[in-house]
Amino acid sequence: MSRKTRDEIKKVALILFAEIGYDATSMEKIATGVGIKKSSLYAFITSKEALFWEIYEDLKSQYHNYMEQLLTFSESMPPPERLYYLFRQYLVNIQDCSEQEASAVRAFWIRAMFFPPAVLKDKLLKKALAQEMELMERYKEIICDGIRQGFIQEVPPEEILLSYYSLRQGLFSLMNVFMTELTEEQKLDKLDKVWQNYWQGISAKNHL
Repeated sequence: MSRKTRDEIKKVALILFAEIGYDATSMEKIATGVGIKKSSLYAFITSKEALFWEIYEDLKSQYHNYMEQLLTFSESMPPPERLYYLFRQYLVNIQDCSEQEASAVRAFWIRAMFFPPAVLKDKLLKKALAQEMELMERYKEIICDGIRQGFIQEVPPEEILLSYYSLRQGLFSLMNVFMTELTEEQKLDKLDKVWQNYWQGISAKNHL
């Protein structure tokens, strides 16, 4: 029962952090969402901040595992197909959970990265940057392979990487803030068109 209650606390807290933010989330609201007394929460967690970091580490681990799966699965793909595959799968990010949970996870990351709570901002961004830097090196290797094989223009790979990340993160925000009414099929159609235009900009002339 205690494990089940703890999981429910984290589930409720995740939704609250995602929907109303860290500062507006109180222990009382979490307790109400779980259906227990506020005082009972402390049998499972020591503080709201500790709960936030536990949820963050869980989601960070899930994200890391997901990206590792994508990178491993796509190892045999040519660089153009691999970059597109990773781009698309990052944005659709199909996970084994309910739509409510998936939506909460996306909203949590948007709040955490773009509107971090002041008291946690420095630590949060430092942790996120450290993890993403590892992945960026993997992406850079793929881009370098694409340049060597003649698929991508001979420009500094760091420039391609920056444009790739800028497009991906911008589209992630757009899809989850301003395109929520679109069907998944419509979103994927727009995603594909955006990628086609991007690829025309970075590909070598003989691979347009």
